[in-house]
Amino acid sequence: MTILVFDLDDTLLMSNSYNKYDDIREHTNLNEQLNNYDCKKFIYTNGTYGHAISSLKNMNSLENFSDIFARDTLQHYKPNPKSFNEVCNILYHSHNLNDNIIFFDDLPSNLQAANYFNWTTVWIHPSSKNYNIPNYIDYSFPDIITALKSLKN
Repeated sequence: MTILVFDLDDTLLMSNSYNKYDDIREHTNLNEQLNNYDCKKFIYTNGTYGHAISSLKNMNSLENFSDIFARDTLQHYKPNPKSFNEVCNILYHSHNLNDNIIFFDDLPSNLQAANYFNWTTVWIHPSSKNYNIPNYIDYSFPDIITALKSLKN
């Protein structure tokens, strides 16, 4: 089984334009794409747990995710490998998941750390196609919607 792990702020939230956090609203297309995947989905953010909950509620996406890993629920931040190890332990022990993890993030440094743990890495950046993609990035897409549609096929 596949496990999807998403960064929040500049990965999921940038998929729907907003000027400030109070402007975050439902993103129907994103929710449809998330619902196309019959697997466990998680948020892994350097933001706070409360920020993630509030953002996902405003996006009407909270029910799409099984758990949230945040800076105030983990001992370390991304891209520290200890943070990724901590998330792996939670996935494997608390959620009984030991499968293919696909990780979506906007920062190459976070993807490099995820690659060390053999996660499939997906770089989400509007101009990602204009860069020479490092070998630790498996896929690159300009936005999360394109990524989810492409990886589903």
